[in-house]
Amino acid sequence: MDARLLDSGCKTLCNVQLRDASMADAPFIARVVLAGIDMLDMGEEIPEEQNMIFEHLVDICRMEDTLYSFRHTRIAEADGMAVGALVAYDGSPYGEMRAKTFGLVQQTSGMDLSKNAMETGPGEFYLDSMAILPEYRGHGIGHALMRDRMEWAFRKGFESVTLLVDKDKPHLQAYYESLGFVQMCEMFVFGAWYWKLCCVSSTR
Repeated sequence: MDARLLDSGCKTLCNVQLRDASMADAPFIARVVLAGIDMLDMGEEIPEEQNMIFEHLVDICRMEDTLYSFRHTRIAEADGMAVGALVAYDGSPYGEMRAKTFGLVQQTSGMDLSKNAMETGPGEFYLDSMAILPEYRGHGIGHALMRDRMEWAFRKGFESVTLLVDKDKPHLQAYYESLGFVQMCEMFVFGAWYWKLCCVSSTR
């Protein structure tokens, strides 16, 4: 899928390509995951105290059967580089992937994530983490990534597409609602309260 988008730097139209991630994209995906839980802004350098966590997360993103695998990621590429990404996956094997992923995180960082709510489950296609480089925000890249995954999920027969949004970010909730998402319930994950939102296919 291609999108014609405005480049904020040159103020000219540039071609943005959406593609499946490869193992080589793991460092970029790891940054996206950390940005998704507000541990890092995409435009920042990795703080020295987070270097070990980041490197272990990169290893997790290189694996094929973890929540944050490159296999679950779509990359937005512009100007010859990755500028955004969306990690999304089938909710059916979530429990098994979660156990492996969170176990690896705890081994390397000491973070116990076992009390996180179960974010997704069977029948759902879950949009886990998305982030765009600061200089490429505001030009529809996130919208293109979300539409790409939502359309793919509904073509594959998923009952719903779901995601979490921080309750302290109503502007994000309003954006997702403009795409057809509605509130389902509250969830406590990664130390904060989130709304779980759901979108169902208009053809169902």
